Amino acid sequence: MENFSNYFNTNGSVVANGKTNLYHKSDVCINDSLPKELIIRVFSYLDITTLCKCSQVCKFWYECAFDGSNWKSINLFDFQRYVQPKVVEKIAQRSRGFLRELRLKGCRNVTDEALKCFTELCHMIESLDLSGCQNLTNGTCDYLGKNCSLLTTLSLESCSRIDDAGLEMLSWCSNLTCLDVSWCSVGDRGLTAIARGCKSLQRFRAIGCQEITSRGVEQLARHCHGLLLLNLNYCGQGVTDEAMVHLSIGCPDLRVLAISHCSITDQGLRAIAGTLSPAAAAAIVGQATSTSQQNGIPLILPVVTSNGSVNNQDASSPNGNINNHGDRDNNRRQKTNDSNKITLIPVGCVSLTTLEVARCSAITDIGLSAIARVCNKLEKLDLEDCALVTDSTLAQLAVHCPRLNTLVLSHCDQVTDEGIARLAEGLCGPDQLQTLAMDNCPLLTDAALEHLGSNCRKLRQLDLYDCQLITKQGINSLELHYPQLQIHAYFAPGTPPALTFARRRRYCRCCRII
Repeated sequence: MENFSNYFNTNGSVVANGKTNLYHKSDVCINDSLPKELIIRVFSYLDITTLCKCSQVCKFWYECAFDGSNWKSINLFDFQRYVQPKVVEKIAQRSRGFLRELRLKGCRNVTDEALKCFTELCHMIESLDLSGCQNLTNGTCDYLGKNCSLLTTLSLESCSRIDDAGLEMLSWCSNLTCLDVSWCSVGDRGLTAIARGCKSLQRFRAIGCQEITSRGVEQLARHCHGLLLLNLNYCGQGVTDEAMVHLSIGCPDLRVLAISHCSITDQGLRAIAGTLSPAAAAAIVGQATSTSQQNGIPLILPVVTSNGSVNNQDASSPNGNINNHGDRDNNRRQKTNDSNKITLIPVGCVSLTTLEVARCSAITDIGLSAIARVCNKLEKLDLEDCALVTDSTLAQLAVHCPRLNTLVLSHCDQVTDEGIARLAEGLCGPDQLQTLAMDNCPLLTDAALEHLGSNCRKLRQLDLYDCQLITKQGINSLELHYPQLQIHAYFAPGTPPALTFARRRRYCRCCRII
């Protein structure tokens, strides 16, 4: 931070524009008392609305308010309805090389032409949020790829007109570390371009991109070994256990993995945990290999050799090597050499802190137990609609996951009071568990609430919708122990008793029987 004491002398005078001015209460104009640099520095702490109001005070303040150094970070989310393309262009002209961060989230009126002007003037931009800008097309990606080489964070969420061609242009931003293309029209081709061009990628979100399959994920695993967050929720049935095998080999530092509504089974979870055998991993990848060969597509796999090195190999060649010279005899001799024998070994993502597998209906206690035993740093686990999960998984979490603070068990029909008791009394229950969703669990009773009340001192949110065996009395008792606890529950109103009506006459009161 700048040392403001340099502007002040010991006698209370102020050094402004090279001259020493004495400050008196009778002085009216602050512009003569403080140097321009100091006023600009004060303005840098103001929000956009206040800064614009200050610019209307006088011409001098106008110049100070719109100094480029005050516009390093701009957030226009609160003005999204009123932001027109000309606004973006004026911001670019004012800030130019000073601007580092710009948020245009929800600004639907912004167009490609406005972003073209912006990218040509603001080459130093590092973080850009364009989520919800539905008028943007692949042209914006072209401008960003050509002009913004320092871009590290980009959000294109819900920009549905951006597709694989746009991501291919965007891949020129080689410094990207965080990219969000959720609900865009992208698939494996665009994902491949990003993986090859942006090898420093650490956080990637592609929620709802149903054209992405395990082949695209395999490209990420091959090229982006520093990946920390991967969100593929709602990507559909194309993301399978094969993708998990590739991630377990190529992305061992993965922290957050969200694969809800994907086609994942216990084998995929065991690969993430690093407990899947090489033979099983080879069988999973082999199925993909045969399918790829039928389609004429070569499958490149990251494999681990006996000396621990990771190589990219062609699974369709005899020994998994890419050999353009066609020396098959040499390949066979190399394959027989035990020292160079290639083995597909899932290393695992043992540093996982968040795992979301909601509606992965094939997952059972087998895969989740493997995760719990190996991923001891787990903090959040979403098991919504995993109907095959039982108390066995909760017992494993209680013993092996001391950091677990958020657990979603919605629609886990086989979870009982015993499982909740094991969880509450386990390593995470007393000091870590803060959010627990167990709505639509038909076997839970008030006994589960008693276990939570006796052990989970830090519990802050509890979801109990449609737990038919839990009563209002049980909830009231829990609220007495933890008044800070937010309990979300619903009880259908009782059926009103049938009303007995006196028998009515079948004729109008004003009529008379003759």
